[in-house]
Amino acid sequence: MKTADGSIVSSDGKIIFFSFERFMSDIVQGNHCFICGVSPDAAAFNNEHVVPDWLLRKYRLHDKTITLPNGTTLRYGGFTVPCCARCNTLMGEQFENPISALFARGAAALHQELKENGPWRLFCWMCLIFVKTHLKDKALNLHLDLRKGKEKIGELHDWGEFHHIHCMARSFYTGCELSSETIGSLLVVPAKVRTHYESFDYVDLSFAKTMLLRIDDIAIIAVLDDSQGALSFFHDKLDMIGGALSPLQAREVAAHFASLNVHLAERTVFSTELDVLSGKCRIVARRPNELMLSDWDSGILGQIMYRVCGEMLVVFPNKIEIAENIRTGHHTFLVDANGDFVGNSMELDTSGFMQDI
Repeated sequence: MKTADGSIVSSDGKIIFFSFERFMSDIVQGNHCFICGVSPDAAAFNNEHVVPDWLLRKYRLHDKTITLPNGTTLRYGGFTVPCCARCNTLMGEQFENPISALFARGAAALHQELKENGPWRLFCWMCLIFVKTHLKDKALNLHLDLRKGKEKIGELHDWGEFHHIHCMARSFYTGCELSSETIGSLLVVPAKVRTHYESFDYVDLSFAKTMLLRIDDIAIIAVLDDSQGALSFFHDKLDMIGGALSPLQAREVAAHFASLNVHLAERTVFSTELDVLSGKCRIVARRPNELMLSDWDSGILGQIMYRVCGEMLVVFPNKIEIAENIRTGHHTFLVDANGDFVGNSMELDTSGFMQDI
């Protein structure tokens, strides 16, 4: 059944597709379960951790803090969003249990899983974490000083750009098939592990729909709404990654992906199709005939890279000089002046690493 607002509901009452109007009223502005759409008045609710609880336990993060867009910090243990108990359990069964078991087996097992079964579970899991992260923004103050206003961080978002990612995140619940073009740029690469490195990192660039999740010796970088556009343009540069990425290098690659997504000249259009006779739904994408970048602005890359890498520059004695170079959008920690991969990017003075990549 198609409702008056354009949503699609199955004969047993399951919301297969949230129209944008209903997505805004029930999920963004309301307090309904972000997966099934049930009201708190009609079902038991509990708190769902934005960063999965198995990761919080693994790295003892419950009492550590995450930095929010307004510069404040919040305990990971309190970084939660409301969700109905049924969907909370279902997400554990569909994502957290199998994915935590997969990561426990190491990088080789993850790459084998991707080879045999494709990237869909991993990609939709990243979409799910992204959606939870920004639904949390609805409750977080924008200003540290409330005398400046009581706006929430979530009021800054263009929620229309989040609608498709929400559809992908809940596809495990709706049963919608996903066409190959709906997957974004997904890169899984080895990450360097050292005693003086944190073994976990999470970077979210909401304006570019880009994420980095580093777990031990695995780094996952994803753009969620580009139909692999950023990866297509970065693909030729993958050959320069000649080893496991340091935390700084992983963040740099995420910055490149984000900048490429921002510079895409024409966006992919996503939609949900329903076969009335069979009852099957499918999320599809209409990609541009030709992927093109708008006029390249190195300063945008520089701003993004400084945003995600700036806090790590404390390891360098010439950090002020490096910071100035980063802002130009030409500085890299990936390769040296000869174009060779840098295997010690967080252990040496890198003032000479200046390449257009």
